[in-house]
Amino acid sequence: MQSDQRPQLIWDLPLRLWHWALVVCLAGSWVTAEAGFDWTTTHFYFGYSALALVLFRLAWGMLGTFHSRYTSFLASPKTVIAYLRRKNPSEPARGHNPIGGWSSIIVVVLVGLQASSGLFISDDIFYAGPYNSVVNTSTADWLAGWHHRLFTLIQFTVLLHILAVSWYTWGKKEGLIQAMFHGRKMLPRGSTEEAVSEDRGLRALLLLIIAAALVATLVYLAPVPEYEFY
Repeated sequence: MQSDQRPQLIWDLPLRLWHWALVVCLAGSWVTAEAGFDWTTTHFYFGYSALALVLFRLAWGMLGTFHSRYTSFLASPKTVIAYLRRKNPSEPARGHNPIGGWSSIIVVVLVGLQASSGLFISDDIFYAGPYNSVVNTSTADWLAGWHHRLFTLIQFTVLLHILAVSWYTWGKKEGLIQAMFHGRKMLPRGSTEEAVSEDRGLRALLLLIIAAALVATLVYLAPVPEYEFY
């Protein structure tokens, strides 16, 4: 019953900000990729930002609050199958359900691979990634192909994510979209052991700075190509 539940903080602020920052990076990457050569530099910066966000999420998955940690939501295949077979779940999942947990991992992995591949590709005319000169032409072309295919997979995965979240929000009345803004979900009054009591903002800021510094250093220390693009 509704009276037996109360809103509890589940998604910490750093995780929510990370989620929307990744949305901005993916949208910006898509728009700038379609906008033409004048936006190539901006496209690269969106890619660098996405890579930094992936590094942050990997770290936050180990050092963040309870529901941000991978150990709290990465379910075994047996658990996933059992969840799929359930016809009437007794109550909403505290954080990620078994499918949502693995979906979030898939998105992070795909974005990481897509952003990383962009470091090596070139159009042989106007632009090149900072590490294009360390691979041969055939490897660069192979990575460029996967760079585009991975983004298509990301678009497909994001679409499935939106559809699933919409169903849980309006079909099952779990308010997942709203929760990614305010961080709270309705949970039984006695289930306080998994609620978040702090956001660990200072730790998150430090991890984000380290992630951004690592990506910036990676780009800054890239070897100077033996040729120039005009």
